[in-house]
Amino acid sequence: MYRNPKNTKQEIKLWAFFLLDIGIVGGMLLLANYINKIVPISATMQIVNYILFACFGIFLCARSPSYPIDRNFKLIFYIFRMDRNKYHPIDIKDFNKRSDLI
Repeated sequence: MYRNPKNTKQEIKLWAFFLLDIGIVGGMLLLANYINKIVPISATMQIVNYILFACFGIFLCARSPSYPIDRNFKLIFYIFRMDRNKYHPIDIKDFNKRSDLI
């Protein structure tokens, strides 16, 4: 008997990591490899380049505490896609409530 999945947007997990996270970090390392082939730099700087790109890939996979649903790369995409012609006022009462929590 087949069971219906509870959620169709479920993430695939391999061992302790999600498949999307592995793909993002792997893509960043491939980009670092491509840049190392184009730009003539020393071996130590190539290692530093791999480390920096891996750290940036991990940053893109991380979820922010203020919006734990999406990853940071989606939040950056939302920021670039945001309509800058709209004005979103901040209520003074709401701002005072938030400043009391800090």
